[in-house]
Amino acid sequence: MISERRRGVLLYALSAVLLLAGGVWFFRSAPGDYVDPRVPAWRQSATNLLPDLPTQVIADTIVMQDGIAAERTTTVGGGSYALTMVCVGERGSVRVRLSSSGTDSGRAVPCAEAPGSVTLTVALSEDFYLRASAETGGAAAVFRWRLEHARGL
Repeated sequence: MISERRRGVLLYALSAVLLLAGGVWFFRSAPGDYVDPRVPAWRQSATNLLPDLPTQVIADTIVMQDGIAAERTTTVGGGSYALTMVCVGERGSVRVRLSSSGTDSGRAVPCAEAPGSVTLTVALSEDFYLRASAETGGAAAVFRWRLEHARGL
């Protein structure tokens, strides 16, 4: 009877050790939340290049990882709008699509350490839709955009 008890205790102890080892392996092998240390400076640079304005309808700053997409939508009044975009990063571009139907390939906004802004004039009836996807070759980038009523229209 004692030998069966010892065998049971040994079996439970080995199961606990195996479970503990598996848990340690699982958490240590999980990918880290590495954030490029340049991202806060890039975010500040993007905000300086494309600051908030009192006349803007909406604006946003998005930290983009390669191959990841972000979507934003908002209701706006009909009319002509200016969409200004900038991408601060090491390399690559952010592809911006304004159609929710998925039939257009989008516009590439190049990423650079000291980028220039890209402005598009768009006509909107009710809703504004933006889908941004990063094509940065594995690097992070900061994408900022601002939507405002087009001047003179």
